[in-house]
Amino acid sequence: MNFEEVWRIREDDVYPTIFGGEQRGIFVLPPELFEKKFGIAEVDPRWLFYGVFEHGPTPDRPYWLYVTSGHSNPWEQEEEAFDPSGESGTGIEFILASTERGDWAIRCLQNLLAFDLLLGAGHFGGRGPLAEGDRIPLRSPINGVESCLVRNVVVSRASSLPLGFTLPSGRVELLTFVGMTDSELDFAKANGNEALIARLVSSGFFPVNDPQRQSTV
Repeated sequence: MNFEEVWRIREDDVYPTIFGGEQRGIFVLPPELFEKKFGIAEVDPRWLFYGVFEHGPTPDRPYWLYVTSGHSNPWEQEEEAFDPSGESGTGIEFILASTERGDWAIRCLQNLLAFDLLLGAGHFGGRGPLAEGDRIPLRSPINGVESCLVRNVVVSRASSLPLGFTLPSGRVELLTFVGMTDSELDFAKANGNEALIARLVSSGFFPVNDPQRQSTV
């Protein structure tokens, strides 16, 4: 089984099966994103094939899911070295769940994906790629609307969302981005992510992002 077939299996078979819902194709990373958002003009051309899928609600899931595609491409793996018990590519893809459909969710996840690619390539002082527990300031409202209070995200796992899948080339974990207000970010810094997530869960704001919500702190 070759590289392209693994890629096809993820996007044509695995994603529709585990996420379901209406789709409108992949939204690949635009080349200008890296320079406009991060000031980096020269990037790995393979990154321009990474992107975001939108999955509409289903009878069992009343919200929208936005999912990255590309991180789990086995770029550096030879077919004979494929190992379903190992990792496929970086072994990670990301999810952003939303109460509403919106191009803002696609742009937000594209930005976070691009940021993670740059982290992995060593563009920010040798800091490693994003991992569970990382808190990321977006430096603007998550949906681009000034009145929105959600301006940060935390990388988490949620049992109510798919946690991963397996490709012929290896395993893939799914990490999710959950929004935080500025005061919630301060609370998490002071009390830990678990304490904040408990507040978000009790208020119905985890793991699904609601850009219209008020702060829990």
